[in-house]
Amino acid sequence: MAVHSAAIRRRRRRLTLALTAALAAGPGAFAAPVPVSAAVSLTVGTFAEPDRAEAARVPGPDDRQLTVGGPGVLLDLQGPATLGFRATAGQRLTVLARRRTLTAADNTDLTIVRNGATVAEGTLITTWASAGIDFTAPAAGAYTVRIAPRAAKDRGTLLVSLAGASFGTLTLRGPARKVTIAEPGERAFLTFPATAGQRLTLVARRGSLSKDEYTNLDIRGPSGELSTSGAVGYESDYRTLDFDVTETGRHTVEVNPDTDRTGTLTVQLTGSVAAVLTPGRPTRITFGQPGERAFVTFRAAEAEQFRLTARPGTLTTVDDTVLKVRTPAGLDVVDATLTAAEPVATLGFSSSAGLYTIEIDPQGLDIGTLTLDLRRMR
Repeated sequence: MAVHSAAIRRRRRRLTLALTAALAAGPGAFAAPVPVSAAVSLTVGTFAEPDRAEAARVPGPDDRQLTVGGPGVLLDLQGPATLGFRATAGQRLTVLARRRTLTAADNTDLTIVRNGATVAEGTLITTWASAGIDFTAPAAGAYTVRIAPRAAKDRGTLLVSLAGASFGTLTLRGPARKVTIAEPGERAFLTFPATAGQRLTLVARRGSLSKDEYTNLDIRGPSGELSTSGAVGYESDYRTLDFDVTETGRHTVEVNPDTDRTGTLTVQLTGSVAAVLTPGRPTRITFGQPGERAFVTFRAAEAEQFRLTARPGTLTTVDDTVLKVRTPAGLDVVDATLTAAEPVATLGFSSSAGLYTIEIDPQGLDIGTLTLDLRRMR
């Protein structure tokens, strides 16, 4: 099973000389490292208190385990090292490696192995402070984490921990759900039922999660196929992901922060607005939830000439609103963007016979009304 793509893209660049100096200046900041010759195991268990995640300790002779969400094991690497843990089938886990005093002449490879076969792998890049390997345990049993600095001269400490995942559900047009990333490396999974043909939007808003990097969002269908993906990044405190459901069944949203920070964000699932437009009769479209799209249809005959005017009512257009007119074959014939500077758009086009669709997509979190006026040109 391959490493989740979001983990490969992690950009953790907070490793600086100041961090190393701080470690050197504070000998009590971390417990003494575990020699790589020591037999250390990671055991999957229940969540510990969030403030234990950063704590490093030296396992005693009869206490060489690390639990999900528990304290990390601080390894003093003099070369390759291994750690072990046990998992249950289908368990979603993350092995998180955080550089402490480990030098960075070259990359450090991490591989998760079960019965001699590679389950997942990743790399702690020289410019990264940490790297996480996300995976789903394929079977119950014992697993091994192999840690291998590529440069023989790389020496120093590496904090390794094992994180689990939290789970919840979403309701279409329901209230926003708060997601808490309580442990470094933790992911969250939210599920919801959907029916083929639905047009949905996921709205994610940053709470206390760090803006340093991205919080990745993947939406997958019942068969595991990726429906859409995106991220809440440093340039914005929210993200909307539009997608059309192609498979009936339970869908999954994965929330995966790029950083090893903890914090919160909210996730909400909204639908779309449907309406029928009659030429010569202005129609008001109401967006009742942030992230909603509207799909407005009208019938046209062959070679008719139309003029479409769109103007906001209570929709503020602080953020852009995109409008597209599609032919019966699904091709965009004309489009426009309503902005604060140009809030009204007028589009002219000729038609072929069939059912046309106008898609209206507010790009921000605005709600309110917009009026469409379709006229036949004589």
